[in-house]
Amino acid sequence: MSVSLTPIEKFFKIQKGKIPRVNLEDWRLTVDGNVEKTLVLTYDDLAAMPQVKLTEILECYDNSPGGPLMGVAEWEGVPVSNLLDLARVKEKSSSILFHSLDGYSTNHRLSYVENACVMLALKMNAEPLPLEHGYPVRLVAPGLYGYKWAKWVYRVEVSENEKLGYWESRGYPSGPYRGCKFYKA
Repeated sequence: MSVSLTPIEKFFKIQKGKIPRVNLEDWRLTVDGNVEKTLVLTYDDLAAMPQVKLTEILECYDNSPGGPLMGVAEWEGVPVSNLLDLARVKEKSSSILFHSLDGYSTNHRLSYVENACVMLALKMNAEPLPLEHGYPVRLVAPGLYGYKWAKWVYRVEVSENEKLGYWESRGYPSGPYRGCKFYKA
């Protein structure tokens, strides 16, 4: 089955605050919290890891039926589960909070991140991720609305207890997800 990708220039954009300035030389991704080994990775570190691809729909929670706040892209990056394996998540961990440079955050159950094709994308439609779409790293959360995705991710915080993100603290649901399948980049 062939799926038409939404061209990057036509892909919708929404953010709660200002688009942050990103200095790639200073930017780091930290994986910490309830882990045995805190990871601090550069963009080059992530780009050197095995990459996977996933074609996925991104839709805004507030999109009306047939509305413009929906797009399909091929995302390429590193599965979050691989990073969690490297950090060695401690027993009793149950939640992950993804932090963004613009102050946004979203949480996910550890079981969702381990069993769904959740990734930190570095590319969109075979192009480096554009700044307005989350450069350098965007969380891709398959099967969930856009508020469960996050742009400009710089920290992955593992915890025993659930920490609510921006919209979750305002009563938005987590929601079920549908299955997905990575393929090698």
